[in-house]
Amino acid sequence: MTGRARSYNTEGVILRRRNLGEADSIFTVFSAREGKFDAIARGVRKPRSHMRGHLEPLTRSQLHLAQGRNLDVFTQAETIAAYRAVRDDLDRLALALYCCELVDRFTVERAPQPLLYDLLNELLEGLDSDAPLTIGRAFELRILSLSGFEIQLSACALCGSRIPEGDTLFSAMAGGLVCDPCRPKAETGRLLSVRAIKVLRFARSATIGQFAGLRLDEALEREVQRALADAIRQVLDRETNAGRYVDSLARPLRDTGRTAAGDVQWSPPSGS
Repeated sequence: MTGRARSYNTEGVILRRRNLGEADSIFTVFSAREGKFDAIARGVRKPRSHMRGHLEPLTRSQLHLAQGRNLDVFTQAETIAAYRAVRDDLDRLALALYCCELVDRFTVERAPQPLLYDLLNELLEGLDSDAPLTIGRAFELRILSLSGFEIQLSACALCGSRIPEGDTLFSAMAGGLVCDPCRPKAETGRLLSVRAIKVLRFARSATIGQFAGLRLDEALEREVQRALADAIRQVLDRETNAGRYVDSLARPLRDTGRTAAGDVQWSPPSGS
């Protein structure tokens, strides 16, 4: 805590909460200026608490805190955006919680990441304004990039050679697309269609708002989703809690009788 004022103001998004004792709660906050941090709100679960409702997960709030011995303490909180439309829709709520969990997993304590903070707010505002749920794919790709795990989509992730247009192996272990000659080195992956690759390349540079204007059919969205899920699982070395629920909400392609290149799992032939 050296170098920080005894009390300070910051704007932040509440990522999650953990209850403590009979009336207190610990909240994880993500702030552009302070980065991610935990702080305690004393008595916040009491009916007459003046901060009750301003510190709910997914809320963007203006916060005032005082330094504590172990955890900083909330002294004031005022809602900037409650994203009520997100909370009233189960699918939007699940996606928002999943993206907040990604922010929590991809960040470390007190490391400011203003670009990621802006990205999270852009996602929440989009979901609150009826943007399609596919914007979650753009968020996944961008958080990987902002966290130093950018997926290689312009050339082979193993040898750097140009990727010709066509169905191409995507290997999360290799870090992106893999050319045909390098496939035996990739160990495992999934084949991506030309359309899916184009979507990923567009998402790499597009804003959330721009990506929201892209209309993806169910099969294509599912193909992109599975590739990005592979990449995130490779980095985090585990499934996210909310991600499992988001995946369960998506209707499996097998129920529609359709297939896509990205649903073809690939592994090198034995002896390669």
